[in-house]
Amino acid sequence: MASNAPIRTQTTSFCRLCEAFCGTVVTVEDGRPVKLTPDRDNPHTQGHICVKGAAIIDIANDPDRVLRPLKRVGGPGEFAEVSWDQALDDIATRLKAIIDTHGPEAVATYFGNPGAFSTDTFMSSQWFLARIGSSKFYAAGSQDSTSRHLASWILYGVAFRNAIPDLPNCDFLIITGANPLVSHGGLLTAPRMRHDLDAIAERGRVIVIDPRRTETAKRYEHIAIQPDADAWLHAAMLKVMIGAGAVDEAFLAAHCTGWDDLRTAVTQVDLDEAATATGIRRDTIERLALDFAAAPRAAMYGRVGLCRGRFSTIANLLLDAINIAGGKFGKPGGSTFGAFPLAEGAEPLSGYGEHRTRIGNLPVVAGLMPAAALPDDILQPGEGQVRAMMVIAGNPVLSAPGGERLERALESLDLLFSVDLYVTETNRFAHYILPAATFLEKDDIPLIGLSHMVRPYLQYARAAVPPMGEAREELAIFSDLAARMGLGSIAPTPGLRWLERQGMAITPLTLVELALRHGPLGKRRGNEALGFAKLADMPHGTMLDLPLTYGGWADHVATDDRKIRLWHPIVADEFARFAAQQAATTDGGELKLFSQRKLKSMNSWMHNPEKLARSQGPALLVHPADAARYGLSDGGRASVANAHGAVEVAVEVTEDVIEGAVCYPHGWGHNGGWRHANTLPGANINLLLGLGPEAVERVSGTTFIDGIPVTVTPIAA
Repeated sequence: MASNAPIRTQTTSFCRLCEAFCGTVVTVEDGRPVKLTPDRDNPHTQGHICVKGAAIIDIANDPDRVLRPLKRVGGPGEFAEVSWDQALDDIATRLKAIIDTHGPEAVATYFGNPGAFSTDTFMSSQWFLARIGSSKFYAAGSQDSTSRHLASWILYGVAFRNAIPDLPNCDFLIITGANPLVSHGGLLTAPRMRHDLDAIAERGRVIVIDPRRTETAKRYEHIAIQPDADAWLHAAMLKVMIGAGAVDEAFLAAHCTGWDDLRTAVTQVDLDEAATATGIRRDTIERLALDFAAAPRAAMYGRVGLCRGRFSTIANLLLDAINIAGGKFGKPGGSTFGAFPLAEGAEPLSGYGEHRTRIGNLPVVAGLMPAAALPDDILQPGEGQVRAMMVIAGNPVLSAPGGERLERALESLDLLFSVDLYVTETNRFAHYILPAATFLEKDDIPLIGLSHMVRPYLQYARAAVPPMGEAREELAIFSDLAARMGLGSIAPTPGLRWLERQGMAITPLTLVELALRHGPLGKRRGNEALGFAKLADMPHGTMLDLPLTYGGWADHVATDDRKIRLWHPIVADEFARFAAQQAATTDGGELKLFSQRKLKSMNSWMHNPEKLARSQGPALLVHPADAARYGLSDGGRASVANAHGAVEVAVEVTEDVIEGAVCYPHGWGHNGGWRHANTLPGANINLLLGLGPEAVERVSGTTFIDGIPVTVTPIAA
């Protein structure tokens, strides 16, 4: 007798929402994903997964998910389903006409954060942009990363080279500008973060420096700091270490250049002024620096909170300099480069200043254009004016500065198309929305995390289900567009296009596998070589017998002399600007606004699943003293305003935030095609950010987000 029971299968995979890359088991019934659970046999994550990872099932099956190509037929947000052929033919025809008339620089991309964790999304969209001849790659990185990339380029000659704390061997860890119990690590892959930090705290100390008593700070030691004061703290700490003779002069002389210049610059910082700027007592700063210097196995780690202030590049550079000068770099338990399982070649994106923005003459860092320049690049006439845009897995109307002006800019474009899972606040202005595949529907490896894993690991995951509905992977979309435009292949080099003509399939994962074969785990190991075929027989992935890069770190530095570069004309100019500018102070009733990360949020795109959103209520965190001073009440409402705009928010009075500052999460204020998200409270706090050169750190293009002066006034019930 035939059974009507659903056919159920299980597939091992890994999550691609963040850099933890947690191992998963995906349960599929009749071709549809129905459950995602932790893979307890995964040797890397050992059963860890967060609530967001499990929610990808709700996103994949969301009734609001875009599963067929949509064409705009009326005002913003008014769409009708069309065939892939109709959509791609029209997009290709219009793109080609724009390029033929105005040149390739009339076409730009905005690339959102989720795409960074998909090899296909990241690489194929880059290939297509390069194939049409445009360099205009706007990205979410200018909100949270480009100053870090610039600091790395200055120090190591490679924008994507980052030193990581050796958590398994560390006894003294300072975390600044990061909340790893919520973020699970940025530019640091350590999926069992709480276990690592607990072990360090048991052996020694974990100190968290943040304007808010974050989830991480509550568990360990917390030092409260004013927003946008990190450069002051780091310079003061390094000055204290120098004054105490607690720097490794032998290492600095042998392996670094520019130390004399950096030492001169930081010793000019006044420690009392630094205490005023940071809100941290001078003796606390001194003790922190000396305790760090005295700990044999110590590291300092920072992330997004260091990247969004007025001096974010030197804040990041000084953090590394504290590790380097303090004798912690390249040593077990300190800060060092991760392992490199792939053969190294050219940077995935360019380094610094190869291109500059048309508006504001801002340098492009690591190939990432500053989003603050995007609206004017569209709206201001002239050579290179953007007339067509591709938005890939991004929602800049909510996540980038100047959302209202950006809306006007997007509506003016001759062509806007999006590759996404939802109708968002951004692509509601698009002419076409093309349905993307979720990570459940793709093969992949954890590419972006391979060089900053504290315990090197590799997994090759096959798609758990085929693309749902009519969704397609980005490689298929962009390859089809290129063919319809008469460009042939989107393979990025003539040599690869030649191989394609010989019958070889060239995909992003093809290049990754080639890099694996030619790396330290590849063909040089003979029968033990790792390739995708062998990895496919390891369903839970495998730990790699590669150490972190201790003694051989210089091989991964790309400066001319293979030495760490502690000084550069950019650093000199930034220190001159730093010396001439007073610490951020507020007067006239102003408070300093900064952002936060929520455990159940992922920027703006995970608010539609009811399981994630039902317990979230974005609120402005205000210290009790400030609440009393400005007449704010817990549970009440307030207007937050500055010269750029005003938003209305709920208020939460709490001692978790430092006095003189207020905190609000970004990514809220929905009015897209996600029906549940639209019902949620919250405001788009990025409306308070400026646009253009005055709103960014000029050397990196990073938007000023933390430490923004605002006035907060109560709204009567």
